[in-house]
Formats: sequence, C-alpha cells, structure tokens
Amino acid sequence: MGADAIAETGRATEVVVVGAGAAGCAVAARLADEGLRVLLLEAGALGVDPMISVPMGFVRTMTRQPLSYRYDAEPGPDAPSDDDHCSDITSTTDDDGTNAHGSAETWLRGRGPGGSTLINGTMYLRGESHLYEALAAELGPAWAWPEFEAAFAHVERRLPAPVPAADPGESPVLRALAGGLAATGAPFVPDVRVGGGPRAGRTPGTIRWGRRVTALALLRRHLLTGRVRLVTRRRAVRVLLEAGRAVGVVVRTPDGRHLVHRAREVVLAAGALESPQILERSGIGDPDRLASLGITPRVTSRAVGEGLREQRGATVKLRIHDGLGMNERLRGPGLRGTILRYLLTGAGRLAGGPYDLVASVDSRGGRTPDLQLLLTEVSTGDDGLTPAEHAGLMIQAFPLVPRATGAVHATGPDPDARPDLRGPLLGDVRDRVMAERALAAAQAVAATDEVSRIAIDELAPAELAPAGDVAAAARYVRDTGGAIFHSVGTAAVGGPDAVLDERLRVRGVPGLRVADLSALPFHTSGGTQAVAMALGHLAGGWIANDLPHGRARPE
Repeated sequence: MGADAIAETGRATEVVVVGAGAAGCAVAARLADEGLRVLLLEAGALGVDPMISVPMGFVRTMTRQPLSYRYDAEPGPDAPSDDDHCSDITSTTDDDGTNAHGSAETWLRGRGPGGSTLINGTMYLRGESHLYEALAAELGPAWAWPEFEAAFAHVERRLPAPVPAADPGESPVLRALAGGLAATGAPFVPDVRVGGGPRAGRTPGTIRWGRRVTALALLRRHLLTGRVRLVTRRRAVRVLLEAGRAVGVVVRTPDGRHLVHRAREVVLAAGALESPQILERSGIGDPDRLASLGITPRVTSRAVGEGLREQRGATVKLRIHDGLGMNERLRGPGLRGTILRYLLTGAGRLAGGPYDLVASVDSRGGRTPDLQLLLTEVSTGDDGLTPAEHAGLMIQAFPLVPRATGAVHATGPDPDARPDLRGPLLGDVRDRVMAERALAAAQAVAATDEVSRIAIDELAPAELAPAGDVAAAARYVRDTGGAIFHSVGTAAVGGPDAVLDERLRVRGVPGLRVADLSALPFHTSGGTQAVAMALGHLAGGWIANDLPHGRARPE
C-alpha cells in the first residue's frame, strides 16, 4: 500500500488509542482524567443486541458474528504427543469453540466498543497479591500489588463493580459447595477481591441492577464532554512511522478507504491476539518473518507475537438430587418463568454470571494460591452450553500460571487475514502436573461430606481421570477442557530483548506503547477483565507523566 493511497483525516490529537476493550477504555479514561485529548479507535460497530445487557446472555452473544471475532487456534509445536503418554491431537472443533479431543480450537473475543466485556461471563477478579509481587520483582515497584490495588479501587468506583453478597445465600447447593470449600482449606470470605491466601466467596461481576456493565462505563463522562472521541468501524492496518517515530495509525474504513489518524502518542490496546499483529504489519518484529510476508522490516523485535500464555481448565460435573440447583429453571417451562421474572424484576438466574462461587486454592497446602476454582449450581449437557436434563452442579478448575507458551503472528499486511495462532496445549510437563492438581482440588470439594449429601454421582471425569494419575488428568484436560480466553504475554514487558520496557514503551519506537494483556509476561489472576482495566489505568498515568507538555501538533 503506497503512501498516496492514504488520506489524512485533517485532525490531530494528543493520544490515539487502538481498541475500545477493557484495557483501551481504561487507558483513554485515565488519559482524559489527566487533561489529555484522546481519539479511541474501535474496529467493531456499536453493539445494539438487547442480549448484551443480560448477564447470562453471553451464552448466545459470544458466538454471534457481529459481536465476536473467531480465531482458529492450532496446537503449538510443544503440545503433548503419544510419547508424553497423551492421546493424539487429530479431531475437529465443536461449533461452540470448545476443544473436543485436543484438536484445533476456536477462540472468541468481543467485537465493538467494550470489547470482550460485551460477551464475557462478567467475572471481575483482582487476582493474587503474591503474583503481582512476582511481577514487581522482575519489573520494578510500579508493578507491585499496592499500585494495582489502588488502580482496581479507582476502576471500581467508575464502573462500578458492586461488592458481592457476603454469604452463599439460601441455596442448599451453594451452601454445600461453600462448606466443601471450607473443609478443603478455602474459607468463605465476604469479598474475595480483598487480600490474598486461600479463600472462597461469591463471584464478583460487572453487573448492576441485573444488567451487564461494559468497559464503556469507564468513559461515560469523557464521551459526554468530548475529551474522548470514540470512532467505530476503523480497522487498524498499521502504525504510521516517520523518521523512526510513531506519529499515527493507518486504518481501513468499511468502504475500503485508508485513513491516517495522527497523534503525539500511539497506544495499542487491541488485545493479546491483535496488538502483536498490528506491530508486525507496522514492520516491528522478526525481520525474517516479516520479509517472508511481504512486510518491510522497520524495527527488529523478535519476541513480538511470542510468549502467548492461556489458562486452560476442565470441569468436574456431579449429578445431584432432583429439585436442587438451577437446571430446571433454565430449560422448558422453567426457563419461561425465569425469563419472565428477569423482564419484570431484573432478578433471578439470568441476572448473574455463570459461576456463583469462586475459590483461590493452594494445591501445596500453603498460603499462596496456584489454582482457581469456579463453582455453579448449573450443569451443562454434552454441548457445554445447554443445561442438562437432570439436576447437577459443576466445578471448573485451572492453574493460575500456565508455563507452556504459544504464539500469534500476522500472515500478511492485510488486517483481515487470519492470523497464525498456535495455542499452548499442556506442552510443559509442569502444566500436566498442575492439571492433575486442579482436577484433584475440584474432586476433593466434591468428595466432602457437605457436597456428598446432595450428590448422586460424579459424571465427569469419573473413570477418565482417576485421582493421582497425571497422564490421565492431562488427557482429560486437553480432550474435554478448553482455553478460557485469558491470553497474555504476546508483546511482553521485560529485559532488553523484550518487546516493551517497564513503562510499556515499544523498544526502538519512540511514541508507541502497548497497554493491554499482551504486556503481561504471566497471569496474575484467574480472570483477566479486572487486570486489563487496572493495567490500562496505570498505563494512562505513565503516558500522561511521560508525554511532553504542549498542544497536539498540527497536520
């Protein structure tokens, strides 16, 4: 694409942010708080589907094309094989994007202002303080838990993210699960967001008055004042570089025109799957790879797109006594009553997220959790989405910090070309050990007296993964589990060979930053929505402090 094919927009701004998801909205809000003018570019259109506002509506909206992107994720080169005592990886992907037998998967991301907060399960987890301290040990005190804790508090005032109920409520299933968690070392606390250590509680969510709250709530005031200008349906093609400096973003409009939006500072917040591709289309990456794609290398940064980490879980399903749980209220005549209640009162099962309870568990019996458990009094059938015909409950378990890494790369200069996405699939033996520990933790809760009193039998994994069998657990997690869509690490912060420095600046490119989950070298939480928002908030402060004072330069 030649320079003569690019039209100038005729407007300059101080900062242009690419991507209006959780991180991008938080970055833009903080920059506007600091008095800067921000242009926020989003590839998707404004979502108008009424199901967006229904918290449990995500089971429908997450697969609707106008609201989501679908990425084909192939197993990475280090995926376990028969030699690792795991079955082969040869089957196809189910329609809902889950992994049927260790095959290629479909990964989903939100599309439109709000990003994945439009279609996620609303779960809002700050994470584990000791993991932020591990970040700080590598990256400096600006990445420590107290800094993130303050950022979370600010974000939660703006969203808001209400404090969940302080007890499991009247449901006999949830009371039994809370008792089972306490019996296995995760005591019930009023608010799991506060503090660290093993704990359990009601799952915090971005829900208010029975309706989903998206990341756009962070921008409400600034959109009204014009401090932030949101422009939708602008697909980022590449960052515009002049004399080695980022000076704007080239975008493509729905009618195929290419425009450039100029700014003093460019911030990529398109997410861990898209931001590295934008870098590569801009000529920033491995020069050999870029040249093979017909992209002129501009800046050598071989780690772009590498280091992809993804949390991966599997589920324990129990059949419970008839009349318990919520399955009956989510199918047939019961569902009609549940819908009517929601429409009239904004309450009931549709007004909450998919998981009623959440627990942070230390598989070693200590005080630093390494597992996340998500528990619900709903169980699904074979398709993974529709409530089962019998009463049931589910416990999903996954390691907080997976070790195996994958990669995502652009496949050419066209932003609509499918990326080369290689998902990490238990390729590190430590992940296979942790898969067994995660399943064991969930099964331990299911085996407690409290839960046994309401349970009939274990439907999964049952004989597929006997306790203590690491290879069987790895097979079960790989064959029946799936990615949780919590990708991090594809343009990570780190030492001199990392893509970003500790203030999220792209090494070798003045005026360009990446401020989303691409930057995290490893996970700090079992949920990424809250982390993305807090990181965006911190990034906005760093950018405002670093940006030279003065008005945006004219065209």
